[in-house]
Amino acid sequence: MTNRKSFLSNKLATELVLRAMRPEDSDAVARIYLESRQHHFSWVKDPKLTDFVTDSHGERVMVAVFGNEIVGFASLSEWDHFLHLLFVKEGWQGYGIGKCLLEWARQAVNEPLELKVVVANLDAQRFYDREGFVPVRKSQLARPQNVTYRDGRK
Repeated sequence: MTNRKSFLSNKLATELVLRAMRPEDSDAVARIYLESRQHHFSWVKDPKLTDFVTDSHGERVMVAVFGNEIVGFASLSEWDHFLHLLFVKEGWQGYGIGKCLLEWARQAVNEPLELKVVVANLDAQRFYDREGFVPVRKSQLARPQNVTYRDGRK
């Protein structure tokens, strides 16, 4: 497994393409969003395939493509430098796809990038901590509770 992962990581590093989401990408992106929320976001009650369109409305969406497969996406609200969504397709975590999408979002804004992470989402918190984000606020009243992170690199 280690050799396969190393091989695939190297291949992804050279062949992963980030591009703006196209209308024909909508179904694949919505499925990534739905499946990830179904598997990892127990606090989301009754997620639907149509949630992606609603949740990303008015945002700039970038997709990560490997071969002909969309393996992740990020949704950025540029006016307030807020990374709203960043999701990697099931089975594709750990290959640097999230890091590539995060770097795109960092480059797309002029102010330090901000984002929120649900307190229960420890994997996401560890990821953003590793990437240099720092917690700036915790919302105790929000349901579910969340932490706002700001890019500590800018």
